[in-house]
Amino acid sequence: MRVSSIYRRVIRIGEKSIGITLPKRWLDVLSVGVGDVVEISLVGKVIVVKPVTQVGGETNEVTISLGGSIDETTRVIIASYIEGYDNVEVIGQKDVIRKAFSSVEKKLPGSLMLEGDGSVLIKVATSETNVDLNEVINSMANILNSMFSKFIDYLETNKEDLLKEVLELDDQMDKLYFLALRTIKKLSFRDPKRAIDDTIVVKNLEHAADALDRLSNAFMRVQATQCRHEISEKLRDVWTYIMKAVYSYLDNSINNALKVLLDRERMLNNMLELANMGCTGLSGLLTASIHEGQLMVALAADIAEAAFSRHVRSIAKPARIVTGEELNSEE
Repeated sequence: MRVSSIYRRVIRIGEKSIGITLPKRWLDVLSVGVGDVVEISLVGKVIVVKPVTQVGGETNEVTISLGGSIDETTRVIIASYIEGYDNVEVIGQKDVIRKAFSSVEKKLPGSLMLEGDGSVLIKVATSETNVDLNEVINSMANILNSMFSKFIDYLETNKEDLLKEVLELDDQMDKLYFLALRTIKKLSFRDPKRAIDDTIVVKNLEHAADALDRLSNAFMRVQATQCRHEISEKLRDVWTYIMKAVYSYLDNSINNALKVLLDRERMLNNMLELANMGCTGLSGLLTASIHEGQLMVALAADIAEAAFSRHVRSIAKPARIVTGEELNSEE
């Protein structure tokens, strides 16, 4: 790799800032212009400046030839979005591509479809540098909170429209989930370990929303008349439990994370008590409620574990590196 170097004088910018200028030819090589975002790091006694969107790494465009079904095409489009591609050229049957894109367009923020002579170009205009991942995770938590609230209200009022609202909220959750994964993928080089924890949290939030989605569909198919109150009470506990886990991560609260982990066994056994309620004719719904409730307990515990990892990194001190001079002096 060819190394270029120049000398620049440090200059004053405004009243409180200082800076240096960079050669335009260097910026052209990196495709960095006025208004673009760069990351500045201090590595030892070296200052490193690198573009947030790393042009020298993975290409931001991909061409994919497809001859499969709508389901396959849909999954390829979603995967390309999450992987961070801004231009996805899809070659295949246009009617299949259209139907596939239409089915997921609302879940992929900033995406649009442009048709050419022999292919379809899917462009993504979302800028990950403007996305605050904590805000996205907080929004996902708020949506999950609303889904629980509406599902519990349904169990207590039997208003089926509330279940439909739960399903609609799950679509919103999917939208934030895909945006979060895309953002994590493209910006993970900043803090790879944090990216792993963020991925665990957003995936588990989405899985918890899916669990409520499945329960809502199950209750729409079977109109339960018994044990609604009992199911409501058990899921209300799960609701409190998983939200405590999420906010232990967002607030970096190690005490709440510990409470979640210590309470996991009790919560799992608590859901099992539904099996002994004696509700005749509701074995399928009870089984579904127990399964999904215990799944959400496990998801909450995983989030609490991620909170612990995040906390440890925040308090850990880097190991001190012994210099050669110190080693020689000891000898």
